[in-house]
Amino acid sequence: MKLHRQWLAHISSLSKSFIRQNALPLISAGLLATLLLIFFFNRIVISIHSGERGVLWRRLGAGTVIDTVYPEGLHLIFPFNKMYIYNVRKQQFSDSIDVLTFDGLTVRVKYTVRYYLDPSTLPILHQVIGPDVVNVAIRPDVRSVIRTLFGQYKPEEIYTSQKAIQLLLTEQSKVLLAARFVKIDDVPIESITLPVSISRAIEEKMVQQQREGEYVYRLSIASKESDRLKIESNGIRMYNEMINKSLTPSVLKWEGIRATQELAKSPNAKVVVIGAGQSGLPIILGKD
Repeated sequence: MKLHRQWLAHISSLSKSFIRQNALPLISAGLLATLLLIFFFNRIVISIHSGERGVLWRRLGAGTVIDTVYPEGLHLIFPFNKMYIYNVRKQQFSDSIDVLTFDGLTVRVKYTVRYYLDPSTLPILHQVIGPDVVNVAIRPDVRSVIRTLFGQYKPEEIYTSQKAIQLLLTEQSKVLLAARFVKIDDVPIESITLPVSISRAIEEKMVQQQREGEYVYRLSIASKESDRLKIESNGIRMYNEMINKSLTPSVLKWEGIRATQELAKSPNAKVVVIGAGQSGLPIILGKD
């Protein structure tokens, strides 16, 4: 125990002596280390925030680390390595492009791309495309799909087939960018601007078609009304013919007698002339 204490005291004495003799170099080295730590702090201490993932590139290793995706939180790395941070939330950007139709006319298309990056494939995406995924992959591929689609339609077809074009644009963009390790959620078309003269011509054509449809509808209603009136008039004619056949002179006289009897029972003052009139029926004269 005594030897152990003596050994510790000897070590402490040597340390103090070394520090006294090398105070200036040690202070300089400490300051240099502190400056280096401050300078390389952002390359050593990496913070990955919410909705982000990290891909590590090792300078002295095999380059991009393929089998590890770094999650949210604090990570320490060597300053000669580099951590690439990717946003894995759903994102979007808007863009516009001039395309040629089937007839060679220029159409301006404004669209939006909604996309996200799959965390499991980030290392491969980093190797193949890199951090600027929008300008390297998404924007060029979506524009290519738009050019191909609109080149298959005439201006009037574009005007009337926007829903079908929208569906095709989204589906083809999904397929094309899936090979680039990018997930496309939707590619909505915000607006399609045709040349003014073409737009007016199409609108006038649609107005004429609408008027023609209204005219055909009115003719159809008039035809149905005419048929209804014919059926109604035929029914009235048949009814009258049946009534005329059943109204014989004897029936008419009998009905007249019944009506006279009913009127005679009325308390109102009246004069009844029996056997008058062309048909021999009574004539009833009221007090007025």
